[in-house]
Amino acid sequence: MDSLDVLLKAAFVHHREARFDEAESLYRQILEMDSRQRHALSMLGMILMNDSRKAEAEAMFLRHLNVELNDPMTLHSLGRLLQDKGRDQEAVAVFRQAAVGKPDLAPIFNDMAVSLHRLGQLDEALKALDNALKVDPTFGVAHDNRGRVLYDSHRFLEAVEAHLTALNHTTPIAGADRMSILLHVADAAYEAREFQLAESACRAVLEMEEGNADAMEHLTKILYRLRRDKDAISLLNQRARRQGLIRKGRAEHPEATVLVLGAVGASHVPTRYLFDPERFGTLTLTLLSDDLPDAPLGSVDFNELTQVDLIFNTLGEVERDGGRIESVQRLATRLGKPILNPPGRVACTGRDQATALYGNITGLLVPKVRWMMRDEPIDDAIFSSPFLIRPGGTHGGEDLALIKTYADLSAYLVTVTYDRFLLTDFHDFKGAQNCYRKYRFIFVDRKPYPYHLAISESWLVHYWRTDMEYTDWKKQEEETFLNDWRGVFGSDAITAVEKVAQRMDLDYGGLDCSILPTGEVLFFEANACMLVHLDDAKEHFPYKHIAVPRIRDAITSMVRNRISRRENKE
Repeated sequence: MDSLDVLLKAAFVHHREARFDEAESLYRQILEMDSRQRHALSMLGMILMNDSRKAEAEAMFLRHLNVELNDPMTLHSLGRLLQDKGRDQEAVAVFRQAAVGKPDLAPIFNDMAVSLHRLGQLDEALKALDNALKVDPTFGVAHDNRGRVLYDSHRFLEAVEAHLTALNHTTPIAGADRMSILLHVADAAYEAREFQLAESACRAVLEMEEGNADAMEHLTKILYRLRRDKDAISLLNQRARRQGLIRKGRAEHPEATVLVLGAVGASHVPTRYLFDPERFGTLTLTLLSDDLPDAPLGSVDFNELTQVDLIFNTLGEVERDGGRIESVQRLATRLGKPILNPPGRVACTGRDQATALYGNITGLLVPKVRWMMRDEPIDDAIFSSPFLIRPGGTHGGEDLALIKTYADLSAYLVTVTYDRFLLTDFHDFKGAQNCYRKYRFIFVDRKPYPYHLAISESWLVHYWRTDMEYTDWKKQEEETFLNDWRGVFGSDAITAVEKVAQRMDLDYGGLDCSILPTGEVLFFEANACMLVHLDDAKEHFPYKHIAVPRIRDAITSMVRNRISRRENKE
């Protein structure tokens, strides 16, 4: 026993002084002598967890709990391991056990709240955070997490207050933590329409880290919202000049190198997931504004661009092309490479052009779209049926509203500062379970691939606004759509979707739509600015990890085909 005590004291010294290899060796030696030595089990588990040997750490904690049933510290550590693995339901149960034994330990309640938040149990998450802050009112991380839960509860002003409190309880030397909190302040303040505060938060981050990409992106969005377009363009030029030519993907012997080409002032196609980094290399370039002396390439050498095999034009939003279509076309012509999504074709995909392009497709209902200027006289006939209003060039439901009366329109114009708006006839598309459905297709080389189905209790359907992850029947319906969209849509609707893909005539694009009780496809929008990603956890959305890679595989095949055509011509 004496020898065990000596070894244990020596292990503690090594552990305390961060000599973890030596401490681990001694803990293992102790456990060979006594496999139930509680301190060695617990402390070795901590070393293994911090060293990312999580499976072995979990086993060690379970062994410790067999020796010391309901030990709160080990339960807390085990809960964090389960949380890291995405096993949040199990983690919450373990955290609750830990809290019974250690109700005065604020991190237990904070970590419990993180899992509850991820499970969509927002009220329960707030209760857990309140418990954490009762124990420790100065716990900055808990205040920050409380702000994120309030944000997702759409309680934006309260979220701002929570994040500002977190900032007050975070030491100035914790630079990375403070920047993270400031960006959270900017998010919440933006949604609360506290734009000056959001701007100040972003500028504070940029003072701490010049060129911080997240802060610059947030700030640009804020400046546009404040109608300070020149300031936004100036910031975008700074960012583009600083970034230069961004190289990603396979560096040696790629199958092809793709130039992902954009321009300052334009709205771009999201491309993060599109090109397989194991196969392709990408060079991303944002052209500077034409009025700058170093436009359009800045410090980028034109000769660096000649190595590419293919160009992907990311100018995807007609109402926000920034007048840069010609700039992109000039550079593409000069390079003489094949181009995906030629700018001229993208220019035909504006919302107000949808009726002309798709209006006569059988089985497709395309709502009427028209422009309205802020200062134009309002004709009472406009209120004969409900309509949607949005500023031109916006996406994601930003400043989108349903208008039924003159009072609705007046209230809207008071809160939104833009001068030019798109009006779209609203067709009620409520379906089964009193829910609204938005189906998204991605078009690759003019062929449709199902991407997701968002199901919401509100007509304002965006995937991030729904509770898809937490509702089994919704996920089952989405899985059915992704596995067999043709079976869901039926023959006439299938033909309508395929014709939209053909008439759009882009190499990459997409369609958002719904299905009416009549079986008609209700058109929402079709353009190139469709986001594709695979960020959803596989354990929650296993079917997406089958369906979404098909889109990338289709893009891979398209790139190969385009390059093959060029080589055959040569």
